[in-house]
Amino acid sequence: MKVISSQLDIDRRRSLKEDGFVVLRNAVPPNILRKARKLISELMPTRERRLLAPPELATDPRILNLFYGGNVDKVLSDLMGPYPPVISCQVAVTPAHDNLADTVGVHIDGGWSGELPRSTKEINPKTHRPKDPVKYFGIDDQKRGSNDGLLWMDPDRRISTGSYTALVGVCLSDQSVPGNGQFGVMKGLHEDVEAFFQRQRDAESIIGPEGQGWPRIQIDSSGRPFANGLPDDIRLIGAQLKESNPVIPNWVWRELTPVLMEPGDAVIALHSLPHTATPNMGPDPRINVYFRVRRLREANPHEGSRRIGHGVSDHPDRGYFGQFLDYPDSYDPWQTSIEKLCDHWSEWDGMAGEI
Repeated sequence: MKVISSQLDIDRRRSLKEDGFVVLRNAVPPNILRKARKLISELMPTRERRLLAPPELATDPRILNLFYGGNVDKVLSDLMGPYPPVISCQVAVTPAHDNLADTVGVHIDGGWSGELPRSTKEINPKTHRPKDPVKYFGIDDQKRGSNDGLLWMDPDRRISTGSYTALVGVCLSDQSVPGNGQFGVMKGLHEDVEAFFQRQRDAESIIGPEGQGWPRIQIDSSGRPFANGLPDDIRLIGAQLKESNPVIPNWVWRELTPVLMEPGDAVIALHSLPHTATPNMGPDPRINVYFRVRRLREANPHEGSRRIGHGVSDHPDRGYFGQFLDYPDSYDPWQTSIEKLCDHWSEWDGMAGEI
């Protein structure tokens, strides 16, 4: 097996810069893949779709070795710089012949998704929130979503989206043919998302959903409310991609670029890159393991704390289960995250300079 170098050449770095993602071929050795896949098949049914894996699976060393046992962590360290230990992950299985209810939910990680009213009559048209928010969001908006997402990052509600630096996906099934449940991305829109966050900041808006240009709840084509994973501006650009992206056989989601991978490959994507799982029309389960990694923030006293759930959490300024953490007056975690969302390459040490 040919294993990739721990450093990407200048062309691959330029690809990451322009596209917002890059694929690492043969990043994980076959023996590590076999052990991980065997464990997943034992502890997590592959004939049904589950968003969250059992904790004992997500934290098992044999699963985490997908990140540490090959070259993934070495390449990421070279691109980003230091980061806290990865202690957990998301095991993402899409069963064979699963159309994901015919929906493709493109989103930016860090948002809340959960039960919502079934009728638009229950939505306040001005706030884009339920008229009875306690029923759906809990007292003081503290109810965790079905995706373990949180409605607000800080007590003052300045920021409503979690953030990290890089999403890493390790492939454990054949995804070399479009339609096999690929990780789909809005290629190149990471810069548009960064610019959107800058506009929210400059308008002194909430950063994220419920801020300028990003309704918390939208209405789908059938008139049903849904948790809105994208700002309005980004949806408009996505509609344009449907017209401009090339036609790919067996791929009907034209606004998306399928990330084609084989077992042992890995993808590194910026947090700001809109993405989604896509339907699996193939005969075998689609299995990916995702790691959410945030570049070390030296002034943060909670870096490395297991309470954060580093590797799985998309809201690492709070504990994984939503608990607020104590910070010294000298460090404002939420303002720091706003600054990083508005300057995402500042967390990529290896991407500085002329690339």
